[in-house]
Amino acid sequence: MVKKNNFERYIETYIGKRISKADLNKVAVWEILGADPNCDFGGLHHRPYLGTVQGKLRDVIEYAVELPGFWQWGGGGDFKEVKIQTVSDMAQKANLLKEKADLEARLAEINKSLN
Repeated sequence: MVKKNNFERYIETYIGKRISKADLNKVAVWEILGADPNCDFGGLHHRPYLGTVQGKLRDVIEYAVELPGFWQWGGGGDFKEVKIQTVSDMAQKANLLKEKADLEARLAEINKSLN
Protein backbone atom coordinates (compact mmCIF):
# COMPACT_ATOMS: atom_id res chain seq x y z
CA MET A 1 0.00 0.00 0.00
CA VAL A 2 1.35 3.42 -1.01
CA LYS A 3 1.22 6.03 1.72
CA LYS A 4 -0.60 9.20 0.65
CA ASN A 5 1.08 12.54 1.03
CA ASN A 6 -0.69 15.25 3.02
CA PHE A 7 -2.05 16.96 -0.11
CA GLU A 8 -3.71 13.73 -1.30
CA ARG A 9 -4.95 13.07 2.23
CA TYR A 10 -6.51 16.54 2.42
CA ILE A 11 -8.22 16.36 -0.98
CA GLU A 12 -10.05 13.23 0.21
CA THR A 13 -11.44 14.92 3.35
CA TYR A 14 -14.96 16.33 3.57
CA ILE A 15 -13.69 19.90 3.16
CA GLY A 16 -11.15 18.92 0.52
CA LYS A 17 -13.82 17.29 -1.65
CA ARG A 18 -15.51 20.69 -2.03
CA ILE A 19 -12.56 21.84 -4.11
CA SER A 20 -12.94 21.12 -7.80
CA LYS A 21 -10.00 20.53 -10.13
CA ALA A 22 -10.67 23.96 -11.68
CA ASP A 23 -10.45 25.60 -8.24
CA LEU A 24 -6.96 24.17 -7.76
CA ASN A 25 -5.66 26.42 -10.54
CA LYS A 26 -7.26 29.62 -9.22
CA VAL A 27 -4.72 32.29 -8.30
CA ALA A 28 -5.84 34.54 -5.45
CA VAL A 29 -5.03 35.70 -1.95
CA TRP A 30 -5.92 32.90 0.48
CA GLU A 31 -6.44 32.87 4.22
CA ILE A 32 -5.28 29.59 5.78
CA LEU A 33 -7.24 28.32 8.77
CA GLY A 34 -6.17 25.38 10.88
CA ALA A 35 -8.44 22.59 12.07
CA ASP A 36 -10.64 23.13 15.12
CA PRO A 37 -8.65 21.63 18.02
CA ASN A 38 -11.81 21.02 20.10
CA CYS A 39 -13.17 17.60 19.12
CA ASP A 40 -16.13 17.45 21.50
CA PHE A 41 -19.50 19.21 21.54
CA GLY A 42 -18.71 21.40 24.55
CA GLY A 43 -16.61 24.48 24.84
CA LEU A 44 -15.43 27.00 22.31
CA HIS A 45 -14.78 26.10 18.69
CA HIS A 46 -12.51 28.02 16.35
CA ARG A 47 -10.23 27.55 13.40
CA PRO A 48 -6.83 29.05 14.21
CA TYR A 49 -5.47 31.58 11.74
CA LEU A 50 -2.30 30.20 10.11
CA GLY A 51 -1.54 32.93 7.60
CA THR A 52 -2.50 34.73 4.42
CA VAL A 53 -0.71 33.91 1.18
CA GLN A 54 -1.06 34.63 -2.52
CA GLY A 55 -0.81 31.99 -5.21
CA LYS A 56 -2.44 29.09 -6.96
CA LEU A 57 -4.74 27.19 -4.60
CA ARG A 58 -2.99 23.88 -5.27
CA ASP A 59 0.36 25.39 -4.22
CA VAL A 60 -1.26 27.01 -1.17
CA ILE A 61 -2.76 23.67 -0.09
CA GLU A 62 0.56 21.87 -0.56
CA TYR A 63 2.19 24.51 1.65
CA ALA A 64 -0.57 24.63 4.29
CA VAL A 65 -0.97 20.89 4.88
CA GLU A 66 2.57 20.87 6.30
CA LEU A 67 1.97 23.71 8.78
CA PRO A 68 1.71 22.98 12.50
CA GLY A 69 -1.93 23.37 13.52
CA PHE A 70 -3.39 22.57 10.11
CA TRP A 71 -4.23 19.01 11.18
CA GLN A 72 -5.91 18.28 14.50
CA TRP A 73 -8.31 15.47 15.33
CA GLY A 74 -10.30 15.77 12.08
CA GLY A 75 -9.84 16.37 8.42
CA GLY A 76 -7.61 19.40 8.50
CA GLY A 77 -8.08 23.11 8.04
CA ASP A 78 -9.69 25.23 5.39
CA PHE A 79 -9.03 28.05 2.95
CA LYS A 80 -10.91 31.27 2.33
CA GLU A 81 -10.36 33.50 -0.66
CA VAL A 82 -9.62 37.05 0.46
CA LYS A 83 -11.14 39.89 -1.56
CA ILE A 84 -9.01 43.00 -1.21
CA GLN A 85 -10.62 46.37 -1.80
CA THR A 86 -8.64 49.54 -2.25
CA VAL A 87 -9.32 52.64 -0.19
CA SER A 88 -10.28 54.53 -3.34
CA ASP A 89 -12.91 51.86 -4.16
CA MET A 90 -14.36 52.19 -0.66
CA ALA A 91 -14.32 56.02 -0.84
CA GLN A 92 -16.11 55.93 -4.20
CA LYS A 93 -18.74 53.58 -2.76
CA ALA A 94 -19.25 55.88 0.25
CA ASN A 95 -19.68 58.88 -2.08
CA LEU A 96 -22.22 57.01 -4.18
CA LEU A 97 -24.17 55.93 -1.08
CA LYS A 98 -24.30 59.56 0.10
CA GLU A 99 -25.45 60.74 -3.33
CA LYS A 100 -28.13 58.02 -3.34
CA ALA A 101 -29.39 59.11 0.09
CA ASP A 102 -29.51 62.75 -1.05
CA LEU A 103 -31.45 61.81 -4.20
CA GLU A 104 -33.89 59.68 -2.18
CA ALA A 105 -34.46 62.59 0.21
CA ARG A 106 -35.08 64.97 -2.71
CA LEU A 107 -37.47 62.46 -4.30
CA ALA A 108 -39.36 62.22 -1.02
CA GLU A 109 -39.68 66.04 -0.98
CA ILE A 110 -41.00 66.03 -4.56
CA ASN A 111 -43.52 63.28 -3.78
CA LYS A 112 -44.71 65.22 -0.72
CA SER A 113 -45.19 68.38 -2.82
CA LEU A 114 -47.15 66.46 -5.47
CA ASN A 115 -49.63 65.04 -2.92
